[in-house]
Amino acid sequence: PQRRQAWFRSVTLTRPESVELAKGDQLPLMLILDCRTRWSSTDQMLECALKFEGAIDHFVATHKDLCQHALSTEDWANIRRVKGWLHLFREATTQMSSTSSPMLSTTHAIFRGLQDELKAILRSLPNDVAPQIKGALIKAHRKLSDYFYKFDISPYPLWAAYPRIGYIGLKDDYVNDVELVEGLQQSKIALERHFNQFYAGHFASCNPIQWWYANRIRSRFPNLYWLAKDLLAIPGSAVAVERIFSGGRDTISMRRASLKPNTIHSLMLVKQRIRMHQS
Repeated sequence: PQRRQAWFRSVTLTRPESVELAKGDQLPLMLILDCRTRWSSTDQMLECALKFEGAIDHFVATHKDLCQHALSTEDWANIRRVKGWLHLFREATTQMSSTSSPMLSTTHAIFRGLQDELKAILRSLPNDVAPQIKGALIKAHRKLSDYFYKFDISPYPLWAAYPRIGYIGLKDDYVNDVELVEGLQQSKIALERHFNQFYAGHFASCNPIQWWYANRIRSRFPNLYWLAKDLLAIPGSAVAVERIFSGGRDTISMRRASLKPNTIHSLMLVKQRIRMHQS
């Protein structure tokens, strides 16, 4: 309690306008703790810390046991720099957490966008930047590369069946990588050869979703239709599934704890469809 009161005094001295805003619950006066497993949490922590930069310096200066943790001007500059980088990942997390549309294609685009942003950041780093910061950026880029190339495990024909990923979009993404462009071109030629040999129809253009739906019952692709439908329905993150699972307690209460699994499954689907219709 004493530390909390001392913190409020530091905020009052350095940011009196924040105290007025806090009275209307428009701005919290307490700092946000970090969660090491979520980069969006780190971004929020740094954003809050930058708002109370003066209060943090004042609070540390008035407590001898914290003086060893005092932040220098260079430290605050690095915090601002890192905060800007983490904001990119926070935006990516928000986009991948969306449930309004399928995210198989957007996951690919988001990963590629993060790679390009990190590459631009590395090129623009000043010479006096801390080695730890540069090393962290390189590791982040390598980690994204590890996950990005896992997309190549999926056959290009299945990707091409999805309307939000196409040859032109991939070619634009690979413009600065000669090996990826060559691999894409070879896959395109192989796919065209295979399609013209076995599946080419008498039409100039078609909607992939309508095409798969039209061929769902015919003896032509009965099993492949279900395979494509199941694969293309996989979201880019587990956020949507977790939200539905978390809402299960609204359906299963103490009074309805003996519902059969099929009944629970039907109720959850109906509730989700109602929400989608209302939105």
